[in-house]
Amino acid sequence: MENVPAVGDILEEYAERRVFQGFSRRESGNTRGRYQVLWHRKQVFELTYDSAKKSLRIACVLPNVPADSPMYKAFKLWLKARQNDTLPDHRRCDRKKARLKTYNRGGDIALTLQMLDDDLDYAVRKLVSLLNEIYLDFLSSGLYFDWMIETFDLEPDRPAG
Repeated sequence: MENVPAVGDILEEYAERRVFQGFSRRESGNTRGRYQVLWHRKQVFELTYDSAKKSLRIACVLPNVPADSPMYKAFKLWLKARQNDTLPDHRRCDRKKARLKTYNRGGDIALTLQMLDDDLDYAVRKLVSLLNEIYLDFLSSGLYFDWMIETFDLEPDRPAG
């Protein structure tokens, strides 16, 4: 199985299990693939796979976060901690298998997972897991409540659900 279709197949598994609320794929031969996932807070996340660079990238995991903000600094520390050996295997991103990078472009935080081996299954599943943990762990502290209300146009007095 070629890598580009394999990435789409793995993501499609999540969609079939209804982890995602929506999924689409656009593949360009065997070198690049772009995949859109509708997920947390009804956001569309665009995942790009580049086989030459052995990288998976999500252009915007968190929108509207200024590059010089305490929130972005905290996110970078949180992301670095995802590779700490004290975390359980299912929550940790193995430093021998992947390198994590983040950058902020115009207030949108991007996340890239650079594969250090050829374990594409691990890389795709780990990136999906990281994205999920951003919303269920990083944002759960309550520190970013006002940011969430403003960014996702939430009603703060209405119960979640």
